[in-house]
Amino acid sequence: MSFEDFASTYTRTFGQTPIRLIRMSSPLTAYVGSIDQPYRHFVLLCQPHFTSKSISIAFYLNGTAYFEYLTEDKIRQRLQLLNNIRKTSFNYDDLESILIRLKTILSTDGIKQDNNELHAKLLSSRLLSIEIYQDDLKFKFRCDERPELFEQHYVRQLLIQVKELSQRQEYLCELLEHKDQLPQFDAKLFLSTPMTIIDDDEGM
Repeated sequence: MSFEDFASTYTRTFGQTPIRLIRMSSPLTAYVGSIDQPYRHFVLLCQPHFTSKSISIAFYLNGTAYFEYLTEDKIRQRLQLLNNIRKTSFNYDDLESILIRLKTILSTDGIKQDNNELHAKLLSSRLLSIEIYQDDLKFKFRCDERPELFEQHYVRQLLIQVKELSQRQEYLCELLEHKDQLPQFDAKLFLSTPMTIIDDDEGM
């Protein structure tokens, strides 16, 4: 099995989920009295992990992390609270398809779609609200501050990437040094296969 096939079928944990940049539809708004410098960027760092019945999600902002874990019951309650069941085209009982929609919205390209909106509000120093709109679907995350996640996941992923780049550079130097002694080099395979093995047994 190639690494690409393995990656497409492997079930990740929250800790193994890549952190990505997502674009906001408006600047971050902060609570009255916030002493942080105004956040003028239109992007947020997001780590979304979806299963068929739950969501674990973290947002990284101003050197800290905000996290929420939603069970199936909590997801259904929030959907019913935010959406008018008579005016929605989606089926509340088909939770998996709704989660797929949310996951797509939070993908790298999802927020670029004209019908997708994402707004972030810092309600207090320890509470971040993320509001999502797509046509007739509304959803909201209310994430509590979890500063330990900033180091455990955000910093850790950066260190893994630095290690990966360092190992690739070292390997490429070896290839150049012995290029005349090597069989045909598969550049595509080299670029698509990570050299760093991540042993992640952390669970949320």
